[in-house]
Amino acid sequence: MIWIVFSIILLVVVAVLVWPFVRTGRQTRAHADQGLEVYRQQLDELGSDVARGVIGKAEAEAMETEIKRRMLRMGRQSVKSAQKSGSKTSWQIAVILIIAVPVISIALYADLGSPDSPARPLAARNIEAERAALETQDVASLIQRRGDALKAQPDNLDGWVLLARTLSRLERYDEAAETYMKATLLAPNSAELFIGAGENYYFAAEGAITPAAEKAFEQAGAIDPDNPGARYYLALRDAQGGDRSGALQKWIALYEESPAAAPFMPVLARRIEQTAEETGTDIGDLFDRKMASAETTGPSSDDIAAAANMSAEERQEMITSMVAGLAARMEEAPEYEGLMRLGQAYGTLQKYEESADAYARARALKPEDFAALQAEALSHVQAAGDAGVPPASAVELYRLVLDRNPDYPQALWYLGVAEAARGNNAEAIKLWTRLQVVTEPGSAVNAAATEAIKSLSGADKN
Repeated sequence: MIWIVFSIILLVVVAVLVWPFVRTGRQTRAHADQGLEVYRQQLDELGSDVARGVIGKAEAEAMETEIKRRMLRMGRQSVKSAQKSGSKTSWQIAVILIIAVPVISIALYADLGSPDSPARPLAARNIEAERAALETQDVASLIQRRGDALKAQPDNLDGWVLLARTLSRLERYDEAAETYMKATLLAPNSAELFIGAGENYYFAAEGAITPAAEKAFEQAGAIDPDNPGARYYLALRDAQGGDRSGALQKWIALYEESPAAAPFMPVLARRIEQTAEETGTDIGDLFDRKMASAETTGPSSDDIAAAANMSAEERQEMITSMVAGLAARMEEAPEYEGLMRLGQAYGTLQKYEESADAYARARALKPEDFAALQAEALSHVQAAGDAGVPPASAVELYRLVLDRNPDYPQALWYLGVAEAARGNNAEAIKLWTRLQVVTEPGSAVNAAATEAIKSLSGADKN
């Protein structure tokens, strides 16, 4: 059937292409006939003018002779043109087209098409499987294009995050985790990026908290101690390490402190229920109390509808108002958790100086708190903008960070940058070499340290 269709299409195409060359001679003759007809009309009019006495006989004879001479010349030219255009060259082109078009078309189809593939009736085809295969091919191509684009724009944070999510969706978890870690270099104060990396390490290990996953979750917890993802997975680490009772208490605390409508609550509830059964722990009416609390304090349908109808500007005003309210409460009655939330909120609004101040006040309430210390140091770096070199305030804080944790990657990196900016290449290389040791080989942070060391080593040689 398909060859019949192809034959009809070829026939139509060849006919359209050949027709102008076949009818060239006829067109030439038709034009000549029209010209001769004009001259005949002129002869008739000339005879009429002579009969009426408008033109003299001698003058009319001269004009008649000239018209007939033109008619003879036009006749000879038309014959020559018809012979030249229609007899040989046009027919040669027509024959070439008749042969070449089908041959070239069939050759191309044989090379690019699938003429030997058997017919596949619709009923025998798995349409869903074919669609899934096509989608996989499209996504793989999309990943390749995004990867190429990010090579040209390595500072495109949204691009890295989008690529990481796509890789995770394709269950390429190791690649997704490493991509998230590359994104953390651009947004080192984003707990969610570290959570994304840790979750993909966790998925890649088929549900085990590996050292790489643990480090990512600890980073997230250091940035945001109240982050539910960090709290959940670090408790899971404890459970897998044998401390199931301790993990259960952490999960219960997270469940009680979280909104009932939070999307992770069903998973957390199942984990609590399962662990309580395994450890023989009585959790009482924990779930009933949460449901009752949701019914009395949760947002109404009108509140939800009003929030959904807000414009971007209105939502921004609402967020700013909430942050201002929290700041006012912390002025009246400062407390550690509230100040840490305030520091994170200011960081989200990119008010990094206010963020650093909030973290400093939180650290004043808990002088030995590591999370507030490193968060304050990073806020000073972010407040410095795109300068790339950490300010003196951040350097001082990062030295305190290293005193408490000599292997803290963020401090090792930024202190190395500060030393390199001072021209102290040897100390910078020392710090970055330690960073290589404490990070996973092949990770984004490890690769950045390696490149930085190569750069300084090359500068020393020059």
